[in-house]
Amino acid sequence: MQTEIITIGDELLSGNVIDTNTAYLSDQLWLKGIEVAYHTGVRDDAEKIKEALLHAATRAELVLVCGGLGPTADDFTIEVAAKAFKRKLVPDQHYLHYLENLFRQWGRPLTETSRKQAYVPLGAKTFQNRVGTAPGIGLKFKKTRVYFMPGVPKELKQLFHDFILPEILTLRKKTDVFESKMLKCFGSAEADLDSALKDMYVNRVDIENVRIGFRAHFPETFIKLSAWDKNADHAKKRLHDVEAKIRERIGKYVYGEGDDTLEGVLGALLVKKKKTLAAAESCTGGLTAHRITNVPGASKYFLGGVVSYSNESKTVVLGVSPETLKKHGAVSGQTAIEMAQGIRRATRADYAVAITGIAGPTGGTTDKPVGTFHVALVNHSGNWEKKYFFPVNRDWFKLIASSIAIDRIRRELLGPT
Repeated sequence: MQTEIITIGDELLSGNVIDTNTAYLSDQLWLKGIEVAYHTGVRDDAEKIKEALLHAATRAELVLVCGGLGPTADDFTIEVAAKAFKRKLVPDQHYLHYLENLFRQWGRPLTETSRKQAYVPLGAKTFQNRVGTAPGIGLKFKKTRVYFMPGVPKELKQLFHDFILPEILTLRKKTDVFESKMLKCFGSAEADLDSALKDMYVNRVDIENVRIGFRAHFPETFIKLSAWDKNADHAKKRLHDVEAKIRERIGKYVYGEGDDTLEGVLGALLVKKKKTLAAAESCTGGLTAHRITNVPGASKYFLGGVVSYSNESKTVVLGVSPETLKKHGAVSGQTAIEMAQGIRRATRADYAVAITGIAGPTGGTTDKPVGTFHVALVNHSGNWEKKYFFPVNRDWFKLIASSIAIDRIRRELLGPT
């Protein structure tokens, strides 16, 4: 089913509002085996909206339109659609009655501007908006099904999930079964993962009739596998076979799938191996501990954490040697190791991780520029430490540093790969 999504609104094209509706709709359709061929953004201009609607109807069997369905002056999408499709605007008496009762419950009069939301192109159907007031609207123009939804994400999601998607699935001509899987990777760039698999591609997007899609989601990369087949078992087998080949190539970077998170996978491993963990952080400000404790049941394995931001706290709280700080500095492998040793000594955890670095934008030197950090891991068998350099903004710096720390513990628990 050739599909197009049209989003309408000056606020989207000006960058004042981020368009999350397109991502949501595309993902929901993809999970049902419906590929979106086009994304179109249109500002609040009647002629341009009309042009976009008519053009979409020439190349798509299914068109989803978001925005411009409310009671304000710039909500005129349905009026434009009625003219474009040469339909009269008529009141939907059922929806008008619904609005009258709704406003009566609110103790407010139903104004003419609110009443206009019940007017739809002749022959269209309405879908009840349980979150807002503007209904979802569906109609057929020539061979194209067109669905209109408000741009407010909560309203759009309710209408799409409750009414529009179920109707789309009944209209779908394809009988193919769709199966998909998301592999989550960390520790290698998107381009490097693609390069490791490139000789397996039959074309640019397929490996043995399984579609491969890469999505960068800093600091991770997601690999989406999708298969269509008349037989569900055949589709699942193709997915399984291709996944096995991918894991054979890049398995050390694949930490999980679906809704897995790095911290969640780490937590499950710690529980499985009956090990405990503690953390000492400087430049990440407690983000590592925050992520670890965000996982339900973290109290089974996480014994505690310390944010030792100053040199004094590193010495007094964690026992880092003043000589180490003087000779090597706070941002050094030696300091990171002593921080990890200190928190392990205090908590008696099986594993202790430490992070120290320079988040910036100031504070860097020629030898230690902004973006430099060290991660150390200490356990009963010894110490591990490594230096990294990621000159990114503070939020991304903290995220990448904490992710590396969490992933390093995960790999340690898994053993040699």
